[in-house]
Amino acid sequence: MKRWFRRIGICVLVFGVVVAFNSCGAVEGFTYNDAKDQFIAWLLTQEVEEHAIGQYLGQVSVGDVVSSITPIPLPDQEPEQDSGPLPERGWLFYVDEWPGSYYNHPGKIYVVSETGRVLFERNTQGWPVVNGDKPESTKRSFRDMISDNRMTIYNPNNIRVGLQLAEFPDLIPRFIRTGAVVVNGLIPSESLNTESSGIHVQMGKAMRDLLGTLNLVRSVTYPNNKPADVKAEIQYLVDSYSVNYIILYFNAHGGDKRMNIGGLSFSAIVLRNWLEEFSNVEFILIFDTCHAGSWADFFGGLIDRPANLHMVIASTGADQGAYPDWDEAEGETDYNAEEDTWVEFSSDFLLMMAHYTSDTFWPSVEALTNPAFDNNILKLFYLSFQAVKNEDLLLTARLNRQTPQIWYPE
Repeated sequence: MKRWFRRIGICVLVFGVVVAFNSCGAVEGFTYNDAKDQFIAWLLTQEVEEHAIGQYLGQVSVGDVVSSITPIPLPDQEPEQDSGPLPERGWLFYVDEWPGSYYNHPGKIYVVSETGRVLFERNTQGWPVVNGDKPESTKRSFRDMISDNRMTIYNPNNIRVGLQLAEFPDLIPRFIRTGAVVVNGLIPSESLNTESSGIHVQMGKAMRDLLGTLNLVRSVTYPNNKPADVKAEIQYLVDSYSVNYIILYFNAHGGDKRMNIGGLSFSAIVLRNWLEEFSNVEFILIFDTCHAGSWADFFGGLIDRPANLHMVIASTGADQGAYPDWDEAEGETDYNAEEDTWVEFSSDFLLMMAHYTSDTFWPSVEALTNPAFDNNILKLFYLSFQAVKNEDLLLTARLNRQTPQIWYPE
C-alpha cells in the first residue's frame, strides 16, 4: 500500500523548502543538516510504501558516479541509470520502501550537493552504489543500519531489530536416506549478506540435526555458490549416498521466477529441468527470496509438472519482499522477538520444526491425516509452515508486507 502526504500545511511547507533549495541555485553555508532536511522534505512529497525509511549513506565527491545494482531485473523494469560523474561534492540519501527486504524491491536515490542542488534523483529496484561499490555505511547488517540514528534518519514506523541470538534449538533426528542442499546465493558485496550468512548457518545445523548426519547436508555458499555448484551437490548426494529424497533450500535475492545465485541468474525453468533430470529423486523446495511466491505459482501451475516434486514453500508472495528479522514496527512487537533471528520467515520456520520434532509434539506429526501426505517429512514441513502462518509469528506478515505460500499436489 502506498500513501501520499496530502495535508495542505505540509505540502505548502515542503514546496517552500524544495523551491528554496532548487529554484534559487547555490545556497551559501549549506550544511549536512540542511541537506538532510531537504531530503526529508522531498521524501514527504513522494508516493512511497507506508513502511518506507529514509537513510543517509555518506558523502560523495566530484567525479563519483552514483547508480544501483538490481540482481534480477523485473520483466517490465526500466534499465537502471547512473548519475554520470558528479559535478559537485554532496550527500547521498536513500529511501528504502521495503526496509531491509531482499532485492529486488522499490527505493529512491537522492543526491544533494554542498550548494543545495539536487544532483541525482532516481527510482530504483536495487541497492545504491558509488563507483560500482556499496557505500561503507551499508556494508553491515540491517539491524546495525536501522539502529544507527546517524544513518536511518527517517523511520516513522519505528522499525527495530533486537540482538541476534547465537544459539538455536536442536532438532531431533527423524529421517534417513534424506538429504538437503542449503543454498546461500549471496556474495559479500550484496545487501543482506550478514543476515543470509547467519540464517545459512542456522538452516544447515537444523538440517543436520533433522537428518542425523553431516554428510547428507550439503552447504552451498560463497565463493562456491553458482548454480552449477548447487547441481553438483545434488549429484554428490545421489552418487555417494544413494539419497532418494532431497530438500532444496534457497536464500537469495530474487525476481519473477528468477533468483541470483553467486552473481548469476537462476530460473525456475532450469530448476524444473533439474527435477526431470533427477527423476529418481523426490524433492521438496523451499524459497526465502523476494518474489518467492512466483516460484510456487510456477511449479503449481505447470501442466507437465515433474512427478517427483512434492512440496514448494515460499516465504512471501509473488509481488512481495522477503524480510530480515523485524522485532518492532508501527507500534507492533514480534511475538517471538527474543527467539527468531537473522531472517524473519526462515528462522520462525526452524523454530516450528524444533517444536514439532520434540518428543512432546512429534506424535501430532505422525497423526496428521489431512492433508494426506505419504511421509512424515511432508507432514512436518506442512505443520511447521501452518504454525508460522496461523500463529502470526511473522511481524512482517501481520503488517501485510509478507504472505508465505505453500503448494503441494492434491
